[in-house]
Amino acid sequence: MKKLFLTLFLSAGLTGLLAQSVSFPDDAQKRGYYDRPYKRYEAEPFKCTSNALFLSPTYVQTEVQSEASNVVATQLIDKNAYVQWKNDEAADGLVIRFSLPDAPDGKGIRGVVALFVNDNFVQNITLDSYWAWQHALLTGQTYPDNTPTEDKFARMRFDDVRVKLPQKIPKGATFKLVKTDDNKIPYTIDFVDLEPVSASVTYESITDANKVKYTLEAGSINAFIAKNGGKTIYIPEGKYDVNERIYIDEPNTKLVGAGMWYTELYFSAPSDNAETYDKRGIQASKDNIVLDGLYITTVNNRRYFILNNGRNGQVGKGLMGSFGSNSLIRNVWVEHFECGGWINGTNNLKVEYCRFRNQYADGINLSSGSKNAIIEHCSFRNNGDDDMASWSAGRTAMCENVTFQYNTAENNWRASSVGFFGGKRHKALNLVVIDPMEAALRVTTDFPGFEFSNEGYIVYDNISVYRGGGKAGPLGFYGAFMEHTESGAIHITSYLQYDIRNIRFSNIDLYDSKNDAIFIDSDHEKLIENLYLENITIHSAGRYGISFHHAVGEAFYCNLKYENIGKANLTNIPRWFKFTPLANCLSK
Repeated sequence: MKKLFLTLFLSAGLTGLLAQSVSFPDDAQKRGYYDRPYKRYEAEPFKCTSNALFLSPTYVQTEVQSEASNVVATQLIDKNAYVQWKNDEAADGLVIRFSLPDAPDGKGIRGVVALFVNDNFVQNITLDSYWAWQHALLTGQTYPDNTPTEDKFARMRFDDVRVKLPQKIPKGATFKLVKTDDNKIPYTIDFVDLEPVSASVTYESITDANKVKYTLEAGSINAFIAKNGGKTIYIPEGKYDVNERIYIDEPNTKLVGAGMWYTELYFSAPSDNAETYDKRGIQASKDNIVLDGLYITTVNNRRYFILNNGRNGQVGKGLMGSFGSNSLIRNVWVEHFECGGWINGTNNLKVEYCRFRNQYADGINLSSGSKNAIIEHCSFRNNGDDDMASWSAGRTAMCENVTFQYNTAENNWRASSVGFFGGKRHKALNLVVIDPMEAALRVTTDFPGFEFSNEGYIVYDNISVYRGGGKAGPLGFYGAFMEHTESGAIHITSYLQYDIRNIRFSNIDLYDSKNDAIFIDSDHEKLIENLYLENITIHSAGRYGISFHHAVGEAFYCNLKYENIGKANLTNIPRWFKFTPLANCLSK
């Protein structure tokens, strides 16, 4: 693979231009998590100073940078290799997105980089690939495990390390990551996020008179929460080793930490047998529950157990249960679970200012009768199934009116960034999707449950997608995770369970789609009905603007624009599919 090496001499001459945080062009339109508190510093040519190895852009999945932002990253190989930036805002919350090779036993390796500010040593930071690296069979299988062998290919090669620094890196200062280990192992740096950490929430600042404060002297944190149901339960700053699932069984319970940078709940039960399934995550089923100001993570480093009968067993989600009615999840950071959240049958749930990163499956899924939920101003990154999803699973109740808005999804490594599977009147609004390895926006009928309703529309509106989709090819090189097939940045397939109907995509920009910008397909006598494509601009695509494949049914379109399409705007429209222009777009 072609690699680009820039010397310190070249980089140092451009320091004033290079060393700044990068801009997100969609912020001005208020697409995505535009009011995020952190700034991004990319380890890329012309965006940093470095004496290290810059990896050239590629979509070939055997290369580690295929999972990096902008499919570019920097490798620190020799001792004293470094990457450096100039800080735009005084900040003490540091997140490094990195990749280290896996170990033969699948438990990862460790390496150390030193942080310098204005060439003064601040502290060493340990990078650990234990939570990264999922491996799937080259012959094809549904889900991966964390054991590498020659007959497998890898994904989820990156992870994050977060550090609350003892003091802020001043505005205008240079900050530098330096490899201190004397080995030739590549330490791949994708980017750094820096943010000023808000002051911690104190027990005294909580105005609720019905409040209690957890202390280590009180014993098990699980028992303390169970004993004080219905109260505001304050968890002070610190890292807490939690060896059982936290159940919230009383309405009006509030679990409040000092802040997502201060209070950590670390679920420590090892993920190596099915007996530990009920020892991870927070589960709630009552009304008016509040979670606020917490960092939730786990020792888990896989999606499933392998049970004695060879079947997969769940390892547990970060957030689960129904959360009843009128609950709130705010300022919660969830990492390293099977899913960040899997919520069933909730009503009027609000999730805001949260981070769902580095899960082995979904970021969050509102499933099985969930309705009237809003998930907004959240960050999704490096998740191994749909970042944001609603699945009307089961046959008890349809999901209805689930809204994802003002969220940013990055580096999803399987499935899609936003997916609706049955239900009615869902909305995906004002989103940004960056570097998904497969689809960005997806509507499919692969999963059993309630079909898409005849009442109202599923709406995707005002969204930007960068480098979505993927072309077909051998597993491990191209194609989707489970098979070699292609995917579109917008991916619409009616294959198995029921028809697709009443879906509207509007006001969407698709940038540099890796293959087809929009992929539409049907199978097994399933139809696509009342599909609308309006005000969509395709800014470059590797193959077609729209590929209809074997689509059956009808779609309506208005104001489709094409730029720099690899082959043609459209594939030949199948004779059993009508692609009908509208005189006027229905959306604004």
